[in-house]
Amino acid sequence: MDDPTHEALRELEALEAKLRQTVERLQSLRAERNAARGETEKLRAALHYRAGTIRELESQLLDHQTEREKVRGRIEQLLAQIDALEKQSSS
Repeated sequence: MDDPTHEALRELEALEAKLRQTVERLQSLRAERNAARGETEKLRAALHYRAGTIRELESQLLDHQTEREKVRGRIEQLLAQIDALEKQSSS
């Protein structure tokens, strides 16, 4: 082979090697992207589940606070009745 043809062949082989590397990198990036998408979906599902749990817990907390206020009111009434009875018995 003459020198220009030999040089052109080497350049073509180098270009082919770069192209192979590019294709491999592209395949790797696609695999990483697909893995990231899968992880994103798992995280979204977990977030959705936890958001539901938080809403449920907030509702329970509100119920407990309401119940606590009712119990507090009853206790205050009972204490007032006890005070009134004590005042009557000491008079």
